[in-house]
Amino acid sequence: MTSAAEDRSTMDLLRGSRITAYSIGFISLIAGLVLLFRPDRKESIIAIIIGFLFVVSGFGQAAEAVTTHRRGTYWGLLLIRGLINFGFGLALIFWTDATVTVIVWLVGLDFVITGLIAIVVSFMLGKDGGRGALLIEGLVTIAIGVIIMAWPEATTNVLGIVIGIGLALLGLLFLFSGYQLSKVKATLTSGS
Repeated sequence: MTSAAEDRSTMDLLRGSRITAYSIGFISLIAGLVLLFRPDRKESIIAIIIGFLFVVSGFGQAAEAVTTHRRGTYWGLLLIRGLINFGFGLALIFWTDATVTVIVWLVGLDFVITGLIAIVVSFMLGKDGGRGALLIEGLVTIAIGVIIMAWPEATTNVLGIVIGIGLALLGLLFLFSGYQLSKVKATLTSGS
């Protein structure tokens, strides 16, 4: 049997994770669609959109790590992931003369690091704790990062389209993760 405090802690964790997944998913999807359908894909616009996404998601990830995952063994990794995203986002926003190559490498490297951390965290979770979804999310994120870094000399059009597709897919994946967390919370709530 679990105590009421443990049940409350689990519900807080699920709520925080679900909100973060939905928020990052929505922002990623919108940023991806803007990059896909915006006709003027200048480096500065691409950098600012992606930088804003990374700052918001990094802040959210860091805040979630500190507030909801503090008792978990992997909260430090989640905090590092958030701070890396936040730092890369600030670099993209304020480095206005960044070249396409710099943008590609910052974005690709961020995706790879985020994916690697997700894979490590997935093995720290139990099978019922969402290991599979987090593992798939990590692998997809790494693949997107590698694809982005494979074309450092890409034109801004190709860059905008590739990163837009990657962000849209990542957004959908996060939205699906949020939905899965909602189902787990509903199951736990109805089983209580």
